[in-house]
Amino acid sequence: MRYTIRDLVTYDEILQVHHLQREIWGLSEPMFGLYPPLINTIAHNGGTVLGAFDAESGAMVAFLVGFLGREKGGPLKLCSQAMGVRPEWRRHGVAQALKLAQRQRVIEQGLPLITWTYDPLEGPNATLNLHKLRAISRRYMPDVYGSNFGALNAGLPTDRLLVEWWVRGEHLAQPMRPELGAAVPIFELAGQGLERHIVDTRFDLQAESLLLETVADLHPVKAANLDLALDWRLRIRAAFETYFARGYLATDFISMIDPADGHRYNRYLLQKNNPLLRAKVGMID
Repeated sequence: MRYTIRDLVTYDEILQVHHLQREIWGLSEPMFGLYPPLINTIAHNGGTVLGAFDAESGAMVAFLVGFLGREKGGPLKLCSQAMGVRPEWRRHGVAQALKLAQRQRVIEQGLPLITWTYDPLEGPNATLNLHKLRAISRRYMPDVYGSNFGALNAGLPTDRLLVEWWVRGEHLAQPMRPELGAAVPIFELAGQGLERHIVDTRFDLQAESLLLETVADLHPVKAANLDLALDWRLRIRAAFETYFARGYLATDFISMIDPADGHRYNRYLLQKNNPLLRAKVGMID
């Protein structure tokens, strides 16, 4: 599937972004969704508004919107507000290509950082953000949009991880070598597939690296057992908040199918914050 990416500058293209977001998110409330005049202003005042288009039909298949912001007491940055990809275009590299195009524009502006949020239980998003793009997170945000934010988010508190993508970090040009052997699991778990659940949580760990397992596929779990999905949400929240407060960073996300049982397992890698790690990531204190 071939596509092209370009900056969006016409109001007709901006309206397409608005409609595409509402379609992808399943937004029914009229107050929800990006406001077209605001997107238009962002596009012409230092923000990045990008679209991906089917090379054959010319139809917009994905978008990415970000505006200028600033860390509290820190540097200017780009706040990446929203990205959406039509379902049939997912897993074709469109999201990653949009983010890399956004990074290039931020570098050209002389900005050091892009931030955005995502649902920590969404494995594909975590894979893109922390594994492929090699961003990090150190802040957990509970129930950001309430529990009625479109069909995609229905049924659970809308918790989010805040992603930091330091666009000049030296590790971005280096091969990914996750060191998982010494990482200590935070959860004790039982069961497999849709029945996998957390038995206990260790809040007293002090190892240099920790593993935080999350649900293998959120939406089938929600459909089969909403109470179990909520349990994952709340226990993941407690673990992230505890270890972020102790100075750990989420630095990678590993999603793999175990050949022994054929099931997928998703795990975050958390590492203790230290000067060497900050230097590799390119973080500005």
